[in-house]
Amino acid sequence: MKLLSVRDLSFQRQGYFAYKHVTFSLSQKESVSITGDSGSGKTALLETLAGLNYPDSGTASYTTGARVGFMPQIETEIINDSVVEHLEKIRQLTGDLAVRSDQAKDLAAYMGMSPFMDRKVSTLSVGLRQRVSFLAAVIGRPNILILDDPFSFQNSTYITNMLEIVKDLEDNGSGILVAGPMNDSGVDAYFDTNYQMKAKSLEPKNLADINLMLVFKITPDSMAITKELGAFVAAELDGVVELKVPAIHKDAIIKTMIELNYQFEGMRNLEV
Repeated sequence: MKLLSVRDLSFQRQGYFAYKHVTFSLSQKESVSITGDSGSGKTALLETLAGLNYPDSGTASYTTGARVGFMPQIETEIINDSVVEHLEKIRQLTGDLAVRSDQAKDLAAYMGMSPFMDRKVSTLSVGLRQRVSFLAAVIGRPNILILDDPFSFQNSTYITNMLEIVKDLEDNGSGILVAGPMNDSGVDAYFDTNYQMKAKSLEPKNLADINLMLVFKITPDSMAITKELGAFVAAELDGVVELKVPAIHKDAIIKTMIELNYQFEGMRNLEV
């Protein structure tokens, strides 16, 4: 079922297009990424979808009963509540569909926020405030989650944790829309559909142009790698095997390696 339909959407600022003629859709259990250079129009587009500005032409239609969680690129509000107070207020505003209070604390702990729960949000570093903004967007369990540049100022551990939280929402029926800079292309493989902002418009991205390094741990039950997979092996050392693969084949190769009893450890983007 489609949750969001965007048709020929355009928006101008001071006589110049922030973005133009954007068309795409977002369905249940679908994740979409949009990458682009700074100033390409990603933020303006997501702000329109979140209701923060109005398009000059075109339409953006949500399904009946849509519940939108939005993380802005930069949180401009000065929040003097503590982290725990702020998240609890957001949770209560969302109502019965939100996670329980103890679940919200578990999510905060998973994002490394436990030592900072009693600190005022306004006193935190940029990276920590970004995590608070992310948590505020997800604790209501929205069926449409819109994240603008969520991985900025985060290390690989918390990027992975964010992606796992997002994946859980997707698996439970939500649609996910994430925007980020071009150098975040390594996360594209986590998403079902990938676009790039180019010339102020939206274009499909070709995952065949992206190579990934897949990392697997060798277990006592691991079987011999097949001849077909052997062509992708880049290194094998200290109980770990690395495969260099086109992103478009990522899911199939991970599935096969797991069937051969290798433990998937993660992936990273490679320059083509």
